[in-house]
Formats: sequence, structure tokens, C-alpha cells
Amino acid sequence: MPRNASYIQDVDRLIEQTPLSNVLHHYGLPPPEKSSGEHRMVCPFNAECRDSQYGNLTVNLDSPAKLIYAHCCDVRGSLLMLIHGLESGRPPSSGRLRGDEFKAAVNKLKEINGLLDTPTVNRGESLAAETYHPATPPADPPPENIALRMQDKTKGLVNLWEECVVDVADMSPPAAAYFRERPWLTPEVCRKWKLGYLPSNGRSLLRGMVIYAHENEAGEILSYSGRDVRFDEKWQNWIRDGRPERKKPNKHRYVKGYHKGLQLYGEQANRLLDRKLKESLGQLGLVLVEGQNDVIRLDALGIAAIGLCSNRATDEQIAKIVRIAQRASQGRVILMPDNDEEGESGAQDLLWELASQGLTVKLAWSRTSHDGRFNGMQPENLTEGMWQHDLRPFLSRP
Repeated sequence: MPRNASYIQDVDRLIEQTPLSNVLHHYGLPPPEKSSGEHRMVCPFNAECRDSQYGNLTVNLDSPAKLIYAHCCDVRGSLLMLIHGLESGRPPSSGRLRGDEFKAAVNKLKEINGLLDTPTVNRGESLAAETYHPATPPADPPPENIALRMQDKTKGLVNLWEECVVDVADMSPPAAAYFRERPWLTPEVCRKWKLGYLPSNGRSLLRGMVIYAHENEAGEILSYSGRDVRFDEKWQNWIRDGRPERKKPNKHRYVKGYHKGLQLYGEQANRLLDRKLKESLGQLGLVLVEGQNDVIRLDALGIAAIGLCSNRATDEQIAKIVRIAQRASQGRVILMPDNDEEGESGAQDLLWELASQGLTVKLAWSRTSHDGRFNGMQPENLTEGMWQHDLRPFLSRP
């Protein structure tokens, strides 16, 4: 039998002998609740999957190879593929485990099992990763977002926002309630931001949701996302039920193939040239928030903000923030996260990253600042009075 074939057989045998619980324990994750059937967990290959309703990964416990399938990003493979994802946070560079990535996953599998690599390979010891030398394919090109108008399959959806309902009288009851709770989402604002309620008979998988257009700096529409109008209700029910991980509701749904970590919501260059926003940029700086509604609410108050569409920034977003801030606000940035535990954690990391890039960074609020008055709030909850009497004077201090 060829040496490589023997090696593969031994790797397969080791996979079969490795309980999934051992792998999960190694990465500080909870073990499967059962010994057969399917185990579901958060997808480790793509951060965007965490915001998708399809963001789970399934492990087949009855398969000797512990076959996995990521429902959002479509990654498939054996237990080795899962180990690669847990280690790197991304899929293999070629779509399959090969070369150095394969060897690294094998070595990690052996480490989990308490096996030690030896510098030499004795006869009969075919498990050493050094004996496997498949050709390493060229790296995949970096991801990019292409304007809808340039994509044959999606260019017909460029103006999907025009089909949205913006009058609450014509919406479903949950959608109407969503907009009434946000009176600053007027029909004029909705048309300006290319958003609205897409009826249940709309021509998109986002039908029945509030949809938002995502544009690049040139103002071209790259994709749409949907917001569940019943999320707040589902979230409270989830908390009441003890926060079961498998039933955690998703606030937003993003179209597969859109890399939201490459963009910032509200980044259109011509938008930041607005007179009121230029005044805000000059006096205070560029405000960074999490969500789309946060950007829109602050815009209505005359505050120049851009959004991460997450509570954590990617390297690409950080680079773009630095470039925009240096150009538009003399390198001054204000962080205004959601005032919850996740928001503060993300803001702490972002503050460090931006300060390390030479920007001047301020924190607008926290759960304990301002005598705790803003604990639990999001920027979209701000009133004119809160901004003018509490936050603006605080942020205007030298």
C-alpha cells in the first residue's frame, strides 16, 4: 500500500476514535447533549454566519468521520475541517483541506488526543504529518462586494427598495408597530436611505421584513439586509425561556455572498459632504455605531455616524474607518456602542485598535457613565434632548 494511502487511513482511524466532546472541550465549548443524531453549534468559519438565521453548523454524530455541514456558508467536511475552522475562524483557502492546512489540522487532532509528533518516522508509523505532501493550490482571491447592477443574477434587484411600503397605514400590524416606535423613520427618511417594509408578496427572500440597502462609497447598492419586525418580541420570549442557544433569534438577515465585514453602513462619500454632517465632523468627529437604525437616527439629529452592522469591527473596516476619519474629521472618532455587555466588549477592542492607528478616540457613553442614565440604550433610542443636553456638551469638552 502506498505510504500516503496508509497515512490517510491512520488519520481516518484517529478521527473515528476521537469523540466530538474532546474536540469541543479543547476549545472551551459545551459538549453535545446526545450521543447520536445531529449536534448543532455556531458556525466557526465565517463571522457573518452569526448574524444569519442559517448560522448553525451541524455535526453528524453517527458518522465515523463526524461529517459537518455549515448551513450559512456551505462548508462541508470531516472532523478535521471543524478543527481547522475552530483554529483559524475561516474556511480552507482552496475550499478543501490541503497542504499546510491539512497538516496543521492533523497535528491539532493528535494534540487533542495527547499524541506527540516524533522527528523521525519509524517503519509502521505512518501517522506523522511530515509524510503527506500534497500540492498546495494557489490562494483564492480576497473576497469583494460587487455592485448589484454589475451582477447578471441580481441586477434586477437594484431598485428593490422602491417596492417597499413606507406608509404605516399600508403595513402589516407588526411592521406598522415597528415604525410607530421609531417616528423618525418618516417616509422621507425611508426614501433617502432606500429602506422600508417589503410586503409578504415581495420578490425577495427578505419579504415580510424591513429591508435596508447597503451602498459602497460611490453610492452603488451592493446588497440588501432584512430586519425582523418581531425581533424584540422574540428576544424577550427567548430571555424568558432561559436563553436556549439553539433558539436564539436573529435580528438581521443578510443575503448569502455579501461580505458585510468589508463595508460600513452610511459610508457613501457624498453623504459626509452634507453641510450639517460636515459641521458635526468638524466639531466632534466621526461617530461609530453598530446598526443601521443607529446611523439613520443620528443622521436625523445632524450627527455624522457610520455603522459596523455588528458589535465588532473587522480589519477591513478598521482600515476604512482610519481613512475616512483622517480625511473627514482630522482623525477624531467617537465610539457609541449599544450599552450592553456585548457592545462594550466590542468597543473596548475597537478603541485600542483605532488608538493604535493614531486616531483620537472618545467614548460617548457606557452602562455606568452619566450616572447610569443610558444603561441598556442604543443610539437609535436617543432623543433630541438627550443629545443636546447630555451627550453633546460632554463630547464637546477638550
